[in-house]
Amino acid sequence: MDNASRSMPLKRRTLAAFAAPCLPLTGVGLPMVIYLPPYYASTLGLDLAITGILFSAVRWIDLPLDIAFGHGIDRTSTRFGRFRPWMVAGGLIMLLGLYLCFFAEPGLSPLRAFLGLLVIYIGFSMAQVAHTSWGQALSTDYHERSRIFGWWQTANMIALLTLLAVPPLANWLGPQLGFSATASLGIHAMGLVLALMLTPALLAVALGVPDRQSAGAASAHPHGWRDIWQALRQPNLRRLMLIDLLASLPPGFGGALLVFFFEAARGFSVNEARLLLLFYFAAGLIGAPLWGWVARRTSKHMAVAWAIGSYAVLHMGLVLAPNAGFWVAAAGMLLAGIPAVAPPFLVRAMLADVTDAETLATGRSNAGLYYAVLVGVQKIGYAIPVGLAYIVLDAVGFDAKLGSANTQSAIDGLVLLFLVPPVISALGAAWLARGWTIDRAAQARIIAELHGR
Repeated sequence: MDNASRSMPLKRRTLAAFAAPCLPLTGVGLPMVIYLPPYYASTLGLDLAITGILFSAVRWIDLPLDIAFGHGIDRTSTRFGRFRPWMVAGGLIMLLGLYLCFFAEPGLSPLRAFLGLLVIYIGFSMAQVAHTSWGQALSTDYHERSRIFGWWQTANMIALLTLLAVPPLANWLGPQLGFSATASLGIHAMGLVLALMLTPALLAVALGVPDRQSAGAASAHPHGWRDIWQALRQPNLRRLMLIDLLASLPPGFGGALLVFFFEAARGFSVNEARLLLLFYFAAGLIGAPLWGWVARRTSKHMAVAWAIGSYAVLHMGLVLAPNAGFWVAAAGMLLAGIPAVAPPFLVRAMLADVTDAETLATGRSNAGLYYAVLVGVQKIGYAIPVGLAYIVLDAVGFDAKLGSANTQSAIDGLVLLFLVPPVISALGAAWLARGWTIDRAAQARIIAELHGR
Protein backbone atom coordinates (compact mmCIF):
# COMPACT_ATOMS: atom_id res chain seq x y z
CA MET A 1 0.00 0.00 0.00
CA ASP A 2 1.73 3.23 -1.15
CA ASN A 3 1.48 6.63 0.47
CA ALA A 4 -1.24 7.91 -1.88
CA SER A 5 -3.45 4.89 -1.37
CA ARG A 6 -3.11 5.22 2.41
CA SER A 7 -4.96 8.53 2.27
CA MET A 8 -7.80 7.21 0.08
CA PRO A 9 -11.06 5.93 1.59
CA LEU A 10 -11.01 2.18 2.08
CA LYS A 11 -13.53 -0.01 0.33
CA ARG A 12 -16.39 -1.27 2.45
CA ARG A 13 -15.47 -4.91 1.88
CA THR A 14 -12.00 -4.19 3.30
CA LEU A 15 -13.52 -2.48 6.32
CA ALA A 16 -15.94 -5.38 6.79
CA ALA A 17 -13.08 -7.89 6.63
CA PHE A 18 -11.09 -5.83 9.15
CA ALA A 19 -14.08 -5.62 11.50
CA ALA A 20 -14.92 -9.34 11.32
CA PRO A 21 -12.67 -10.43 14.25
CA CYS A 22 -14.50 -8.00 16.53
CA LEU A 23 -17.31 -10.54 16.74
CA PRO A 24 -15.38 -13.24 18.63
CA LEU A 25 -12.89 -10.86 20.31
CA THR A 26 -15.72 -8.91 21.92
CA GLY A 27 -16.76 -12.09 23.71
CA VAL A 28 -13.63 -11.87 25.84
CA GLY A 29 -14.49 -8.32 26.85
CA LEU A 30 -17.68 -7.25 28.57
CA PRO A 31 -19.59 -10.57 28.30
CA MET A 32 -16.82 -12.22 30.31
CA VAL A 33 -17.28 -9.54 32.99
CA ILE A 34 -21.08 -9.66 32.91
CA TYR A 35 -21.72 -13.39 32.72
CA LEU A 36 -18.75 -15.43 33.89
CA PRO A 37 -17.98 -13.92 37.34
CA PRO A 38 -21.60 -14.26 38.62
CA TYR A 39 -21.78 -17.72 37.00
CA TYR A 40 -18.52 -18.85 38.62
CA ALA A 41 -19.61 -17.39 42.00
CA SER A 42 -23.02 -19.04 41.99
CA THR A 43 -23.51 -22.04 39.70
CA LEU A 44 -19.90 -23.26 39.78
CA GLY A 45 -19.53 -22.63 43.52
CA LEU A 46 -16.48 -20.34 43.74
CA ASP A 47 -16.35 -17.90 46.67
CA LEU A 48 -17.47 -14.37 45.66
CA ALA A 49 -14.29 -12.62 46.82
CA ILE A 50 -12.06 -15.31 45.26
CA THR A 51 -13.94 -14.93 41.98
CA GLY A 52 -13.29 -11.20 41.95
CA ILE A 53 -9.62 -11.68 42.79
CA LEU A 54 -9.14 -14.29 40.05
CA PHE A 55 -10.79 -12.25 37.29
CA SER A 56 -8.78 -9.21 38.34
CA ALA A 57 -5.46 -10.97 38.93
CA VAL A 58 -5.33 -12.75 35.58
CA ARG A 59 -5.55 -9.43 33.77
CA TRP A 60 -2.79 -7.87 35.84
CA ILE A 61 -0.58 -10.90 35.21
CA ASP A 62 -1.35 -10.72 31.49
CA LEU A 63 -0.26 -7.06 31.20
CA PRO A 64 3.47 -7.74 30.57
CA LEU A 65 2.44 -10.13 27.79
CA ASP A 66 0.64 -7.29 25.99
CA ILE A 67 3.92 -5.34 25.89
CA ALA A 68 5.81 -8.45 24.76
CA PHE A 69 3.33 -9.08 21.95
CA GLY A 70 3.47 -5.45 20.82
CA HIS A 71 7.26 -5.60 20.92
CA GLY A 72 7.16 -8.76 18.81
CA ILE A 73 4.77 -7.26 16.26
CA ASP A 74 7.02 -4.22 15.79
CA ARG A 75 9.95 -6.58 15.06
CA THR A 76 7.98 -8.78 12.65
CA SER A 77 8.43 -8.72 8.88
CA THR A 78 7.35 -11.87 7.06
CA ARG A 79 6.01 -12.67 3.63
CA PHE A 80 2.64 -13.18 5.32
CA GLY A 81 2.74 -9.64 6.71
CA ARG A 82 3.48 -7.92 9.99
CA PHE A 83 0.17 -8.27 11.83
CA ARG A 84 -1.46 -11.29 10.17
CA PRO A 85 0.64 -14.07 11.79
CA TRP A 86 0.00 -12.72 15.30
CA MET A 87 -3.70 -12.32 14.61
CA VAL A 88 -4.13 -15.93 13.50
CA ALA A 89 -1.96 -17.40 16.27
CA GLY A 90 -3.86 -15.49 18.94
CA GLY A 91 -7.19 -16.66 17.57
CA LEU A 92 -6.15 -20.30 17.70
CA ILE A 93 -5.04 -19.98 21.35
CA MET A 94 -8.40 -18.35 22.10
CA LEU A 95 -10.19 -21.47 20.86
CA LEU A 96 -8.60 -23.51 23.65
CA GLY A 97 -9.38 -20.79 26.18
CA LEU A 98 -13.05 -20.70 25.15
CA TYR A 99 -13.36 -24.39 25.94
CA LEU A 100 -11.61 -24.06 29.30
CA CYS A 101 -13.64 -21.03 30.46
CA PHE A 102 -17.13 -21.49 29.04
CA PHE A 103 -17.37 -25.26 29.56
CA ALA A 104 -15.96 -25.48 33.10
CA GLU A 105 -17.75 -27.91 35.40
CA PRO A 106 -19.25 -27.19 38.87
CA GLY A 107 -16.81 -27.62 41.71
CA LEU A 108 -13.82 -26.32 39.75
CA SER A 109 -10.88 -25.24 41.86
CA PRO A 110 -9.54 -21.67 41.92
CA LEU A 111 -6.37 -22.93 40.18
CA ARG A 112 -8.39 -24.53 37.35
CA ALA A 113 -10.41 -21.35 36.94
CA PHE A 114 -7.25 -19.23 36.89
CA LEU A 115 -5.52 -21.38 34.25
CA GLY A 116 -8.55 -21.26 31.94
CA LEU A 117 -8.77 -17.48 32.25
CA LEU A 118 -5.03 -17.11 31.64
CA VAL A 119 -5.14 -19.12 28.41
CA ILE A 120 -8.06 -17.20 26.95
CA TYR A 121 -6.53 -13.84 27.83
CA ILE A 122 -3.17 -14.78 26.30
CA GLY A 123 -4.90 -15.59 23.01
CA PHE A 124 -7.09 -12.52 23.27
CA SER A 125 -4.13 -10.22 23.96
CA MET A 126 -2.14 -11.50 21.03
CA ALA A 127 -5.07 -11.17 18.63
CA GLN A 128 -6.35 -7.84 19.99
CA VAL A 129 -2.95 -6.12 19.89
CA ALA A 130 -2.37 -7.31 16.32
CA HIS A 131 -5.88 -6.33 15.25
CA THR A 132 -6.00 -2.78 16.59
CA SER A 133 -2.42 -1.91 15.57
CA TRP A 134 -3.24 -3.28 12.11
CA GLY A 135 -6.08 -0.75 11.92
CA GLN A 136 -3.78 2.27 12.29
CA ALA A 137 -1.65 1.06 9.36
CA LEU A 138 -4.59 1.00 6.93
CA SER A 139 -4.77 4.77 6.43
CA THR A 140 -2.88 7.97 7.23
CA ASP A 141 -5.93 10.22 6.85
CA TYR A 142 -7.14 11.90 10.08
CA HIS A 143 -10.86 11.30 9.50
CA GLU A 144 -10.48 7.97 7.67
CA ARG A 145 -9.03 6.56 10.87
CA SER A 146 -12.22 7.51 12.69
CA ARG A 147 -14.12 5.66 9.95
CA ILE A 148 -11.92 2.55 10.28
CA PHE A 149 -12.34 2.35 14.03
CA GLY A 150 -16.00 3.35 13.68
CA TRP A 151 -16.52 0.12 11.73
CA TRP A 152 -14.51 -1.65 14.43
CA GLN A 153 -16.78 -0.28 17.16
CA THR A 154 -19.99 -0.96 15.22
CA ALA A 155 -18.91 -4.58 14.82
CA ASN A 156 -18.23 -4.68 18.57
CA MET A 157 -21.78 -3.47 19.26
CA ILE A 158 -23.29 -6.04 16.89
CA ALA A 159 -21.23 -8.73 18.59
CA LEU A 160 -22.36 -7.64 22.05
CA LEU A 161 -26.01 -7.64 21.04
CA THR A 162 -25.62 -11.07 19.48
CA LEU A 163 -23.80 -12.55 22.46
CA LEU A 164 -26.13 -11.07 25.07
CA ALA A 165 -29.07 -12.59 23.22
CA VAL A 166 -27.51 -16.06 23.21
CA PRO A 167 -28.18 -17.16 26.85
CA PRO A 168 -31.89 -16.19 26.93
CA LEU A 169 -32.39 -17.64 23.46
CA ALA A 170 -30.63 -20.86 24.47
CA ASN A 171 -32.80 -21.19 27.59
CA TRP A 172 -35.92 -20.59 25.47
CA LEU A 173 -35.00 -23.11 22.76
CA GLY A 174 -33.28 -25.60 25.06
CA PRO A 175 -36.40 -27.21 26.61
CA GLN A 176 -37.89 -27.62 23.14
CA LEU A 177 -34.79 -29.55 22.11
CA GLY A 178 -34.63 -31.67 25.25
CA PHE A 179 -32.17 -29.56 27.30
CA SER A 180 -32.84 -28.12 30.74
CA ALA A 181 -33.07 -24.32 30.89
CA THR A 182 -30.17 -23.54 33.23
CA ALA A 183 -27.48 -20.93 33.66
CA SER A 184 -24.97 -23.49 32.37
CA LEU A 185 -26.90 -23.93 29.13
CA GLY A 186 -26.68 -20.21 28.37
CA ILE A 187 -22.95 -20.03 29.13
CA HIS A 188 -22.19 -23.15 27.09
CA ALA A 189 -24.19 -21.76 24.17
CA MET A 190 -22.25 -18.49 24.33
CA GLY A 191 -18.93 -20.35 24.25
CA LEU A 192 -20.08 -22.41 21.27
CA VAL A 193 -21.21 -19.33 19.32
CA LEU A 194 -17.88 -17.60 19.98
CA ALA A 195 -15.95 -20.65 18.77
CA LEU A 196 -18.05 -20.87 15.60
CA MET A 197 -17.52 -17.15 14.91
CA LEU A 198 -13.76 -17.28 15.38
CA THR A 199 -12.61 -19.37 12.40
CA PRO A 200 -14.48 -17.50 9.61
CA ALA A 201 -13.51 -14.17 11.20
CA LEU A 202 -9.82 -15.11 11.12
CA LEU A 203 -10.12 -16.17 7.48
CA ALA A 204 -11.84 -12.88 6.57
CA VAL A 205 -9.18 -10.64 8.08
CA ALA A 206 -6.28 -12.82 6.90
CA LEU A 207 -7.45 -12.89 3.28
CA GLY A 208 -9.28 -9.57 2.93
CA VAL A 209 -7.09 -6.92 4.63
CA PRO A 210 -3.76 -5.56 3.28
CA ASP A 211 -0.81 -5.86 5.65
CA ARG A 212 1.99 -3.39 4.93
CA GLN A 213 4.68 -1.42 6.74
CA SER A 214 3.71 1.98 8.21
CA ALA A 215 4.60 5.12 6.23
CA GLY A 216 8.02 6.59 7.03
CA ALA A 217 9.09 3.66 9.21
CA ALA A 218 12.05 1.37 8.94
CA SER A 219 11.10 -2.23 8.22
CA ALA A 220 10.93 -4.36 11.37
CA HIS A 221 13.54 -2.20 13.05
CA PRO A 222 14.89 -4.13 16.06
CA HIS A 223 14.55 -2.24 19.30
CA GLY A 224 15.34 -3.21 22.84
CA TRP A 225 13.53 -2.83 26.11
CA ARG A 226 15.22 0.53 26.76
CA ASP A 227 13.67 1.81 23.53
CA ILE A 228 10.30 0.52 24.72
CA TRP A 229 10.65 2.43 27.98
CA GLN A 230 11.54 5.59 26.07
CA ALA A 231 8.49 5.16 23.85
CA LEU A 232 6.21 4.72 26.86
CA ARG A 233 7.45 8.01 28.30
CA GLN A 234 5.99 9.92 25.34
CA PRO A 235 3.67 12.56 26.88
CA ASN A 236 0.84 12.19 24.38
CA LEU A 237 0.81 8.42 24.85
CA ARG A 238 0.69 8.74 28.64
CA ARG A 239 -2.18 11.24 28.43
CA LEU A 240 -4.10 9.01 26.04
CA MET A 241 -3.51 6.00 28.29
CA LEU A 242 -5.05 7.89 31.20
CA ILE A 243 -8.00 9.04 29.09
CA ASP A 244 -8.64 5.46 28.00
CA LEU A 245 -8.29 4.09 31.53
CA LEU A 246 -10.72 6.62 33.00
CA ALA A 247 -13.14 6.06 30.11
CA SER A 248 -12.93 2.26 30.57
CA LEU A 249 -13.73 2.28 34.29
CA PRO A 250 -17.43 3.30 33.97
CA PRO A 251 -18.45 0.40 31.68
CA GLY A 252 -16.20 -1.85 33.77
CA PHE A 253 -18.13 -1.02 36.94
CA GLY A 254 -21.37 -1.17 34.98
CA GLY A 255 -20.62 -4.62 33.63
CA ALA A 256 -19.53 -5.97 37.00
CA LEU A 257 -22.47 -4.53 38.98
CA LEU A 258 -25.36 -3.99 36.58
CA VAL A 259 -27.12 -7.31 37.17
CA PHE A 260 -26.70 -6.96 40.94
CA PHE A 261 -27.93 -3.33 40.87
CA PHE A 262 -31.11 -3.93 38.91
CA GLU A 263 -31.88 -7.17 40.74
CA ALA A 264 -31.17 -6.06 44.32
CA ALA A 265 -31.79 -2.30 44.23
CA ARG A 266 -34.56 -2.16 41.62
CA GLY A 267 -36.29 -5.50 42.13
CA PHE A 268 -35.98 -6.79 38.56
CA SER A 269 -35.33 -10.41 37.72
CA VAL A 270 -31.91 -11.49 36.49
CA ASN A 271 -33.31 -11.99 32.99
CA GLU A 272 -34.84 -8.49 33.01
CA ALA A 273 -31.53 -7.01 34.18
CA ARG A 274 -29.67 -8.73 31.37
CA LEU A 275 -32.32 -7.67 28.87
CA LEU A 276 -31.59 -4.05 29.80
CA LEU A 277 -28.09 -4.56 28.43
CA LEU A 278 -29.59 -5.10 24.98
CA PHE A 279 -30.97 -1.54 25.09
CA TYR A 280 -27.60 -0.21 26.23
CA PHE A 281 -25.65 -1.89 23.45
CA ALA A 282 -28.33 -1.34 20.80
CA ALA A 283 -27.82 2.37 21.44
CA GLY A 284 -24.21 1.86 20.35
CA LEU A 285 -25.40 1.19 16.81
CA ILE A 286 -26.79 4.74 16.86
CA GLY A 287 -23.93 6.21 18.86
CA ALA A 288 -21.01 4.97 16.72
CA PRO A 289 -22.03 6.78 13.50
CA LEU A 290 -23.31 9.76 15.51
CA TRP A 291 -20.03 10.35 17.32
CA GLY A 292 -18.08 9.63 14.15
CA TRP A 293 -20.06 12.46 12.54
CA VAL A 294 -19.34 14.75 15.51
CA ALA A 295 -15.62 13.93 15.25
CA ARG A 296 -15.60 14.81 11.54
CA ARG A 297 -17.35 18.14 12.23
CA THR A 298 -15.12 19.05 15.17
CA SER A 299 -12.23 16.80 16.21
CA LYS A 300 -11.75 13.36 17.66
CA HIS A 301 -10.69 14.60 21.08
CA MET A 302 -13.60 17.02 21.49
CA ALA A 303 -16.04 14.28 20.49
CA VAL A 304 -14.51 12.09 23.24
CA ALA A 305 -14.82 14.90 25.79
CA TRP A 306 -18.47 15.61 25.00
CA ALA A 307 -19.38 11.93 24.85
CA ILE A 308 -17.85 10.81 28.14
CA GLY A 309 -19.03 13.98 29.92
CA SER A 310 -22.61 13.40 28.81
CA TYR A 311 -22.29 9.75 29.84
CA ALA A 312 -21.47 10.84 33.42
CA VAL A 313 -24.64 12.95 33.57
CA LEU A 314 -26.87 10.23 32.10
CA HIS A 315 -25.44 7.51 34.34
CA MET A 316 -26.05 9.67 37.39
CA GLY A 317 -29.66 10.18 36.33
CA LEU A 318 -30.12 6.45 35.75
CA VAL A 319 -28.88 5.51 39.23
CA LEU A 320 -30.50 8.33 41.21
CA ALA A 321 -33.92 8.28 39.51
CA PRO A 322 -36.62 6.49 41.51
CA ASN A 323 -37.66 3.06 40.34
CA ALA A 324 -40.41 3.63 37.74
CA GLY A 325 -40.50 0.20 36.12
CA PHE A 326 -38.70 -1.75 33.45
CA TRP A 327 -39.39 0.49 30.45
CA VAL A 328 -38.19 3.66 32.16
CA ALA A 329 -34.99 1.83 33.11
CA ALA A 330 -34.70 0.62 29.50
CA ALA A 331 -35.00 4.22 28.25
CA GLY A 332 -32.28 5.28 30.70
CA MET A 333 -29.98 2.49 29.51
CA LEU A 334 -30.66 3.43 25.88
CA LEU A 335 -29.67 7.07 26.50
CA ALA A 336 -26.54 6.11 28.47
CA GLY A 337 -25.46 3.73 25.72
CA ILE A 338 -25.31 6.43 23.03
CA PRO A 339 -22.30 8.35 24.44
CA ALA A 340 -20.65 5.28 26.01
CA VAL A 341 -19.73 3.92 22.60
CA ALA A 342 -17.55 6.88 21.54
CA PRO A 343 -14.32 6.69 23.61
CA PRO A 344 -13.22 3.15 22.61
CA PHE A 345 -13.05 3.78 18.87
CA LEU A 346 -12.10 7.47 18.91
CA VAL A 347 -9.24 6.94 21.38
CA ARG A 348 -7.82 4.23 19.09
CA ALA A 349 -8.10 6.58 16.13
CA MET A 350 -6.28 9.24 18.20
CA LEU A 351 -3.54 6.71 19.02
CA ALA A 352 -2.89 6.24 15.30
CA ASP A 353 -2.01 9.94 15.14
CA VAL A 354 0.33 9.56 18.13
CA THR A 355 2.00 6.64 16.35
CA ASP A 356 2.67 8.84 13.31
CA ALA A 357 4.22 11.56 15.48
CA GLU A 358 6.55 9.02 17.09
CA THR A 359 7.43 7.50 13.70
CA LEU A 360 8.39 10.97 12.47
CA ALA A 361 10.59 11.52 15.53
CA THR A 362 12.34 8.13 15.54
CA GLY A 363 11.97 6.65 12.04
CA ARG A 364 10.42 3.57 13.61
CA SER A 365 6.79 2.52 13.91
CA ASN A 366 5.87 1.52 17.46
CA ALA A 367 2.28 0.73 16.48
CA GLY A 368 2.31 -2.76 17.96
CA LEU A 369 3.75 -1.49 21.23
CA TYR A 370 1.37 1.44 21.50
CA TYR A 371 -1.74 -0.59 20.80
CA ALA A 372 -0.49 -3.26 23.19
CA VAL A 373 -0.36 -0.58 25.87
CA LEU A 374 -3.93 0.42 25.09
CA VAL A 375 -5.10 -3.20 25.23
CA GLY A 376 -3.43 -3.41 28.64
CA VAL A 377 -5.07 -0.20 29.79
CA GLN A 378 -8.46 -1.54 28.72
CA LYS A 379 -7.81 -4.69 30.75
CA ILE A 380 -6.96 -2.60 33.80
CA GLY A 381 -10.17 -0.66 33.22
CA TYR A 382 -12.10 -3.91 33.56
CA ALA A 383 -9.82 -5.57 36.13
CA ILE A 384 -10.09 -2.78 38.70
CA PRO A 385 -13.92 -2.77 38.81
CA VAL A 386 -14.30 -6.56 38.99
CA GLY A 387 -11.63 -6.98 41.65
CA LEU A 388 -12.58 -3.92 43.70
CA ALA A 389 -16.36 -4.23 43.35
CA TYR A 390 -16.60 -7.88 44.37
CA ILE A 391 -14.27 -7.40 47.32
CA VAL A 392 -16.19 -4.32 48.52
CA LEU A 393 -19.54 -6.07 48.05
CA ASP A 394 -18.29 -8.98 50.12
CA ALA A 395 -17.05 -6.54 52.79
CA VAL A 396 -20.43 -4.77 53.10
CA GLY A 397 -22.21 -8.11 53.43
CA PHE A 398 -23.75 -8.32 49.96
CA ASP A 399 -24.70 -11.88 48.95
CA ALA A 400 -24.99 -12.50 45.19
CA LYS A 401 -27.52 -15.29 45.79
CA LEU A 402 -29.98 -13.17 47.84
CA GLY A 403 -30.77 -10.39 45.36
CA SER A 404 -33.32 -7.95 46.82
CA ALA A 405 -33.33 -9.97 50.07
CA ASN A 406 -29.95 -8.46 50.99
CA THR A 407 -29.83 -6.06 53.94
CA GLN A 408 -30.50 -2.38 53.22
CA SER A 409 -26.94 -1.43 54.17
CA ALA A 410 -25.57 -3.96 51.69
CA ILE A 411 -27.84 -2.61 48.94
CA ASP A 412 -26.86 0.98 49.77
CA GLY A 413 -23.20 0.01 49.42
CA LEU A 414 -23.97 -1.54 46.04
CA VAL A 415 -25.72 1.63 44.82
CA LEU A 416 -22.86 3.89 45.91
CA LEU A 417 -20.35 1.62 44.20
CA PHE A 418 -22.42 1.64 41.02
CA LEU A 419 -22.71 5.46 41.08
CA VAL A 420 -19.64 7.24 42.41
CA PRO A 421 -16.57 5.64 40.73
CA PRO A 422 -18.07 5.68 37.18
CA VAL A 423 -19.14 9.33 37.40
CA ILE A 424 -15.83 10.57 38.82
CA SER A 425 -13.71 8.65 36.30
CA ALA A 426 -15.89 9.75 33.35
CA LEU A 427 -15.58 13.42 34.28
CA GLY A 428 -11.81 13.01 34.64
CA ALA A 429 -11.57 11.48 31.16
CA ALA A 430 -13.60 14.35 29.67
CA TRP A 431 -11.34 16.95 31.27
CA LEU A 432 -8.17 15.29 29.99
CA ALA A 433 -9.57 14.87 26.45
CA ARG A 434 -10.30 18.60 26.16
CA GLY A 435 -6.59 19.38 26.42
CA TRP A 436 -5.47 17.13 23.54
CA THR A 437 -3.09 18.78 21.03
CA ILE A 438 -3.03 16.64 17.87
CA ASP A 439 -5.91 17.95 15.76
CA ARG A 440 -6.46 17.53 12.03
CA ALA A 441 -4.03 20.29 11.05
CA ALA A 442 -1.24 18.96 13.27
CA GLN A 443 -1.74 15.42 12.01
CA ALA A 444 -1.69 16.61 8.37
CA ARG A 445 1.70 18.28 8.94
CA ILE A 446 3.06 15.07 10.48
CA ILE A 447 1.91 12.94 7.54
CA ALA A 448 3.28 15.43 5.00
CA GLU A 449 6.71 15.20 6.63
CA LEU A 450 6.54 11.40 6.75
CA HIS A 451 5.65 11.21 3.07
CA GLY A 452 8.38 13.70 2.26
CA ARG A 453 10.84 11.44 4.01
